[in-house]
Amino acid sequence: MIFKTLHKTAWLTGGVFFLLLTVIGLLLPVIPQLPFLLVSVFCFMRCSTRFDAWVRRQHWAHRLKERLHHRKIDRD
Repeated sequence: MIFKTLHKTAWLTGGVFFLLLTVIGLLLPVIPQLPFLLVSVFCFMRCSTRFDAWVRRQHWAHRLKERLHHRKIDRD
């Protein structure tokens, strides 16, 4: 039980950390925002089953998964 709590806390801490880096990247044009945002979403998905289910229902998540799987970008 305590291991599960520590595990979720570690993922939540990582998500908040990378979300802060995303906000800093929005303020400073030198730092990229998108990679930090994607990592924070991944961390939050590992932390919460409700957030994971919500992200998987979104249309953009399905398109992102397909593009990563096929390693190509369509011109829609």
